[in-house]
Amino acid sequence: MFRRTLPALGLLLLFAAAPAFAQTPEEIEKSTLEQINAYRDKKGSAKLALDEKLQAIAEKHAQGMARADKYGDDDRNGHVWDGKNPSERVQAAGYKFLRLGENVGWNLLQKDPAKVMVETWIASSPHEKNLVNKGFTHTGLAAAKGKSGKWYFVQVFSKPAFTPTTVTVSLENKTKKTITYRVGKKSYELKAGESEEATHSREGGKIRLAVTWPDSEKEETFDLEDKASYAFTRNDKDKYAFEKVTK
Repeated sequence: MFRRTLPALGLLLLFAAAPAFAQTPEEIEKSTLEQINAYRDKKGSAKLALDEKLQAIAEKHAQGMARADKYGDDDRNGHVWDGKNPSERVQAAGYKFLRLGENVGWNLLQKDPAKVMVETWIASSPHEKNLVNKGFTHTGLAAAKGKSGKWYFVQVFSKPAFTPTTVTVSLENKTKKTITYRVGKKSYELKAGESEEATHSREGGKIRLAVTWPDSEKEETFDLEDKASYAFTRNDKDKYAFEKVTK
């Protein structure tokens, strides 16, 4: 018997104006998920794995609201979009789940939209319950900016009805260039000298990282192993490489 967790009520908040600086959706999404996983860890819940299908669902929802600059179909309830509620959107995408939840919200003219959104969700009991729910193991999280300057956020939580392939890897950029890479359909950037830990998940099959080096137009792909460490490097002959690191 499937148990479905009903999504929390949407969150409609207009914050006081503050100086803003340019941020990409990818940077905001990364920061938001890192803060949420840090909060889950603090509360004794396992980190959420980023799921390809859930990410695509969240992106379509957030980007649709941003294009229309509307918080949901009626500009009041962000959970209802294109006439569908969260479970209807997820099922239409062919994603099978045992539990499902969703947090949505927006803010305007914030220096750090991700931080404000996370703090607001934490301060709201229904949203906070989704954030720390130990029954949720996977997520998709998207942010998109409308013409008005509003940032729209959508986070979908789930416990999938299938056994996904999941990897947690550590990445380090040892080059002097920003490296852009892709896992599934999602693109990421890792600046020179930076490192990060990331968890990725998909419905079966290997999880691969694809990278197009700064000096090349050809994409290379690499299989990722769970709990492994990798580095983007550049040798004495100026050749870029993606290498497994033994610690």
